[in-house]
Order: sequence, then structure tokens, then C-alpha cells
Amino acid sequence: MLKPSGAALIASALTFLSFESRHFLPRGFVIIDLPAWATPLAAAGGVLGAALLLSPLRARRTLVAINSAAALLLLWAAGGILFDLLRLFGLMALPPDWPMFATRAFALTSAILLFRATVLRVRELVGTCGRCGGPASPPPRLLGYLGVLFALPYPVLKTNWALGGTIGLDYPDPARDGFTSGWLVVPAALIGIVLSLALVHRWGRIWPRWVPGLAGRPTPRGLLLFGGWFGTGLLFTMGPAGFATAVADLISGPSANAIPGMHYWPGALFYVSWAFWALVLGPSVYLYQRATRRKPCETCDRVPVLQG
Repeated sequence: MLKPSGAALIASALTFLSFESRHFLPRGFVIIDLPAWATPLAAAGGVLGAALLLSPLRARRTLVAINSAAALLLLWAAGGILFDLLRLFGLMALPPDWPMFATRAFALTSAILLFRATVLRVRELVGTCGRCGGPASPPPRLLGYLGVLFALPYPVLKTNWALGGTIGLDYPDPARDGFTSGWLVVPAALIGIVLSLALVHRWGRIWPRWVPGLAGRPTPRGLLLFGGWFGTGLLFTMGPAGFATAVADLISGPSANAIPGMHYWPGALFYVSWAFWALVLGPSVYLYQRATRRKPCETCDRVPVLQG
């Protein structure tokens, strides 16, 4: 059976091959265009990281450092895959950009596999169970509070615009005047804020007393994990690309804004905040998943500690 490290190596190689296919396959309209060196570097990092996991190397910190950098580069290369999916299913009035859609899909797959393979290798090196990782504490509450902090810029500014405000705008934009299409993504951000807090508080594991009919019962762990990992993946595929663009613009000067009437800084703030939100939401979900295991491990027979 193919190990995650081997699958990550293959996915990284396919990332590079798909990226090179843009030279001879038809392209669609380009929404996100990274520097020409970014995707090859990410693919090379993925290949290197996977190869090290397949090697006898036992330097745990070296493996974690290299593969963390490689995974972040791959997530950067996967930036924009949400738009690719919207185009694929006809939710955007643009045909798919097939070469880059394949590139981003393989990059995202490689990042996920590399993360999984690294976790398994680290557990092997430290002598813990490869399946459950051994005992774990719930995520620290600081991660949840930081998640709220990084999540707030988007809903706050969007709500201001929906109410007719002009923070970051030259004039009230009709598309954002009222709670219409420009505001519809805000509820998802608000759900993400609640999720960030639920992952680090007791009421995210056990329903609190003020919830009628459910008080004292376990919360739907699977739903929280699905939302947490989905949100983390979404933020990681949007935030790093925008963050890198903001840094490049800071060095070379802001590029022309694609949205007339909007200042440069709101868009940059959104992407930077999403990147940092991803960096705290991901560990929160991972630690929550380990700490709230409710069935004995099938490998080490460890019985989970009741959460309360």
C-alpha cells in the first residue's frame, strides 16, 4: 500500500508537470497569478520533504522545519482553487483554467499528504501511537481568542459597507449598499468565529447547561471537525497567496486596485488576517481532534479521557 509520504512525492511531481502544461494546453482567464518561480519551488519542496520522510533521517526538528515550509509553499501554490471550483461548477461566468486547476489541486493534495506523513513520522520518532498520537490536552484558549481577532476584520468592514459606511472606500458602493451579495459571506465568517471559540472551550466538547434538551451531552464532534478542517483548508488556500502579494506590494509598491472606489488596504488586510487565522485554526482543530477522541484506539487500545 502506498504510504502518505510516497503519495506526497507523486503529487508534488504532478504539481510541477501540471504547471508546465500551461505552455501548451489552452488557458482560461487568469484570476490569481503567482510569481513564475513559486509553484516550481513549492513542488521541489514537496518532493524534497517527501523524500526525506522516505529516507532513514531521524532528525525530527529538521523534518518538521523542512516539511512545514514545503507545506506552506504548496498551500501558496494552491491559492485560488476555490475560484477554480466555482468556475468548474458554473458558479462564475468564466471557463475553467484547466492547467492551473490541476496544478492547484495537486498542490493542495500534496500539502495534505505531506502534513499527514510528517505527523506519522514524528509520532514514530518520539515513540507514540501512530494512529492516535497518545494522550493530548485540549487546545489552549489563546488560539481561539487569536482566531477571533484575525477573523474580525472581514465581517466588521463588510457590515460597515452594507450599512452604507465608507471605511476603506471612496464612496458607498451600490453592490455593498444593504445586506445583499456583498455581505452574504459574512455569516460564514461569524460561524468561523464561533467555531474558533468552541474548539478551545468546554462548551465545544459538552453542551452547556443553558442548552435545553442537550445539556451535559457530547457535542457533534464530527461536525466541528469537518467545519474546522474545511475552514482551515479554505483559509490556507486563500490567505498565503494574498499575504505574499501584500508583502510584494509593500516592497515594490501597491498594484492597481481591481475594484474601483476601494482603497488598497482592506483587501490586503483581509488576506493577511485569513493567513494568520489559518495558522491558529489549524492547530486548534488538530489538538481538538486528538483530545476529544471518544473510542479506544484500535492500535494501542488507549481509552480516551472523558471530556468535561
